[in-house]
Amino acid sequence: MAYRKWNWETGPKLIGGFSFCLALAALVGGIALAQMRVITHAAQSMLAESVIGAEALSDFQINARRVRTLEFEEILAPPQDQKKLQSAMTAAEASVNAALIRYRDSITDPVDRNNFQLLESDWAQYLQMHRQEQRVDSSASRQRLYGMLSGPMRAKFLQVRDISDRISDWNRRHGIWYVRNIQDIDRRCRAWVAALLLLCLCCGAAIASSATRYITKLIDDLRHEAAERLSAQVAMMRREERFRALVTHSVDVFAILDTNAITQYVSPAVETVLGYSPEAIVGTNSFTRIHPDDHARARTLLERTLRTPGVHFPVELRLKHGDGTWRPMEITLNNMLGDPAVQGLVLTYRDITERKEFEEQLRHQAFHDVLTGLPNRALFLDRLEHAQARAQRQEKLDAILFIDLDNFKVVNDSLGHEAGDTLLRSVSGRLITCMRPEDTVARLSGDEFAVLLEDVGELDAIVIADRCSEALRAPFILGEREVFITASIGLTVSAPGGSDPRNLLRDADIAMYQAKTGGKAATALFDRSMTDRASERMELEGDLRWAIDHGQLRLHYQPIVSLESGRIREAEALVRWEHPKRGLIPPAKFIPIAEETGLIIPLGKWVLEEACRQARDWSETTKEGAAMIIGVNLSTRQFQQNDIVDDIAGVLGRSGLPPAHLKLEITESLMALSPDDTVAKLHDLKALGVHLAVDDFGTGYSSMSYLANFPLDTLKIDRSFVQRIGEQPEAEAIIQAVITLAKTLNLCVTSEGVETAEQKEVLRKMGSDRGQGYLFSRPLTAAAFSEMLSDRDAVSSG
Repeated sequence: MAYRKWNWETGPKLIGGFSFCLALAALVGGIALAQMRVITHAAQSMLAESVIGAEALSDFQINARRVRTLEFEEILAPPQDQKKLQSAMTAAEASVNAALIRYRDSITDPVDRNNFQLLESDWAQYLQMHRQEQRVDSSASRQRLYGMLSGPMRAKFLQVRDISDRISDWNRRHGIWYVRNIQDIDRRCRAWVAALLLLCLCCGAAIASSATRYITKLIDDLRHEAAERLSAQVAMMRREERFRALVTHSVDVFAILDTNAITQYVSPAVETVLGYSPEAIVGTNSFTRIHPDDHARARTLLERTLRTPGVHFPVELRLKHGDGTWRPMEITLNNMLGDPAVQGLVLTYRDITERKEFEEQLRHQAFHDVLTGLPNRALFLDRLEHAQARAQRQEKLDAILFIDLDNFKVVNDSLGHEAGDTLLRSVSGRLITCMRPEDTVARLSGDEFAVLLEDVGELDAIVIADRCSEALRAPFILGEREVFITASIGLTVSAPGGSDPRNLLRDADIAMYQAKTGGKAATALFDRSMTDRASERMELEGDLRWAIDHGQLRLHYQPIVSLESGRIREAEALVRWEHPKRGLIPPAKFIPIAEETGLIIPLGKWVLEEACRQARDWSETTKEGAAMIIGVNLSTRQFQQNDIVDDIAGVLGRSGLPPAHLKLEITESLMALSPDDTVAKLHDLKALGVHLAVDDFGTGYSSMSYLANFPLDTLKIDRSFVQRIGEQPEAEAIIQAVITLAKTLNLCVTSEGVETAEQKEVLRKMGSDRGQGYLFSRPLTAAAFSEMLSDRDAVSSG
């Protein structure tokens, strides 16, 4: 009821307020009408000003005619009256000029101003004609002056009169139009103002009615909203009570910190988790309970939280317990400084001691042998990798002992596995006593152990291996039995600067088997001769045959760049072998085998086919590749084939590659073998349209005369000379001599092995046309080379 009574009192007040607004609008309308009257009055004043202009024009016409009349009277008057007439004429001229000035000041229209300018000009001309005449002193002069007044001056005066009449007529018509237009505007303004006032009254009434209904509804909504807020407050109080209960009984600690990490509030769980009462925590700095080594991470977390509000990822920190121990805690921090109910940083942390212990147990089990507690293979390889990394940095040597127990299977079979496990644990203990603290003893599997000896040479490693053998010769007590056991030990030492960890372990394993083969209970130092070279070569040969037949070979392409423009002019095809077990085998390892076994023939054909096909694709798909030449190496055995020319012609035909886009590279030593046959084949190849190059020039024993006789296009300077630029002046002298010779024979020069900008600049100044090397690009796969060509196309197009 109170709400209804208040509503009835408010309604009339609102209506009264809107009525006042409407009255104010009416007042504004009346003022607007009065203003319109002022405007009308001003318009009439302007009209009056136009009347002034008309009066001035009339005065001009009257006085101009008077001037004209006085001119005639002056001719006819006796001499004694001449002076009086001239004074009258001067006064009339002054009146004309005054009238002109008044009219000029009243002009507002451009048309009127143009007419006035004509009038003023003609009148000035008329006066000039008048002043040119002399005073009349004889009848003859009078006769002449009369003729002037009746002739030219009369025509000019009539012209002045016509212009003034035209101006007068224009003023009359314009004044009538102006008056009518002003009156029409006045009537329309009055009508619009009246209509607007009426519209204001109607709109005001409608607005008052709508506003009354709206406010009435708004008051009703406020009443409901107040009820809902009261209900929400009750619900919030209940939630706060539940939250307080959860915080009080939670195993996690909740705290509120200020921006300086001072604790403003902490939940009772802190007493259980950290052993402090809440009263002892509040008001203290949280960093006093954080481990000194964790201060930096804690400070970073605090600063990041202050910069970016919200919950941040958990951070593990060590907090000091009331008993003085350090406990690992998982901590989260939430910036709620902008929340009026909190106005602080909400800190949550929980004790993760048990979790950390479990994780440590899992980590230990993952990297340690369960039976002996020694590091397992994974941990051993990890430490070996780290050791080799240090050895590479510090130029130190490491050694590996691979220990296998002799006849361990006999112990397992005769005494049982429990006895075997006991023996393994005992062996582990004895091996540890033989090592230095920095050495690592690991159990790899079964009865195999490995030892990592860091920073030792070959002699020290042999001494330690002998010490292990001696320690294992003492009897082991297994129950009531004495058991004697020996070990075969393989020893390998890393190369200066480090070696591949897995290869080291493999070499030690090979050496251990060599020791076993030699009679067991011995130590064998790894030697490359231990590897059966013939077997490995046979295996590699078989794998190479399989690779050629089953597509394990890949071509990589290295760009050859113009040293002047930087554009790619050529690309050399380089074969790579992706062995399924050995990985990427370098050409230096399998090309000699291919040469010796004759596999170089099918290998060379495949390389030629694939390189030509790929070059054809690049010439059709990229602008850079359209003019690029593909270089393919021809081995000596390939070149010596009788049908080599036909084979190359067939490859060009099948691939569709123009012969001018293929460059065949032969070795310098090939030119010394059967020069006559070589020259004939080179001419036949040249007849196909291909380019010919001598690869690695300067490393063989070719005669300079061969260069002049062979149909060559390019000389490729070997990388061994290029890499000595800046270090050996002799090498630079040789390069300059080769370039000079090549230029004399009109040969293009390509420098191999360019790795620095200094080498490139020196070669460019010497006259080398093109460069090849890691400075420009490593050998790339076909896909990567295609991407590089596309990128260069995009750059050139842009």
